[in-house]
Amino acid sequence: MSLRHFYEEPSEGVTEATCSEESVINTVTRMLSDYAAHYDNLLDVGCGANLTYDLSAVERGVKLVGVDFAYNFLRLAPRNDRISLVQADVEQLPFADQSFDAAVCSEVAEHVPDDNAVVSEIARVLRPNGLLFLTVPNLGSAHYLINRLKRRDIALNFHDNGHLREYTKATATRLVTPHFAVERYYSVHFGWSGLLGSPIDASIAFAPVRRFSKSIAMVARKKPEN
Repeated sequence: MSLRHFYEEPSEGVTEATCSEESVINTVTRMLSDYAAHYDNLLDVGCGANLTYDLSAVERGVKLVGVDFAYNFLRLAPRNDRISLVQADVEQLPFADQSFDAAVCSEVAEHVPDDNAVVSEIARVLRPNGLLFLTVPNLGSAHYLINRLKRRDIALNFHDNGHLREYTKATATRLVTPHFAVERYYSVHFGWSGLLGSPIDASIAFAPVRRFSKSIAMVARKKPEN
């Protein structure tokens, strides 16, 4: 099955789609808000159909461009005068060098054959000191480990959801460091509730436990030489 067939065919005839989980969306929204003073325009690489955190950014006056490989995701995305949507391969972004102040790449790199090319392209289109807001699925997340135990399956099988790979904090950091310096890591909660679930979920906010969070989330700044 081709990559385009994998993403396009299942969404034909669909009227809405969820591309990211709420906990990830909330974390990206928080990152964008915390660094709001640092950018006036923003590129969302692999924007998907929801644009929830994008809409929160444009409400602050940010001009935004969303790019995605799948036409059907863009077809379902909400329309807004401050958001331009472009269909393109994120390994070859159709933008001039130094076009943007900042870029989001959330839960995208794991789906792309060459994740290094994506990060390199983002660095190319960012202005000096530009920001990258990155999230990728955490190979060691508590949520993932518990699900494997429930299935009595210890194999690393994450391909059913279209992931070509998943990341540890170390591998995610190595992915960006040729072009970026990491400034801050964020926690991504699971959204667990209940007598036991709520305190466990809350503990993810603390650095020693963050390694088990749902995704690896970071803010990184473009290095001067790129």
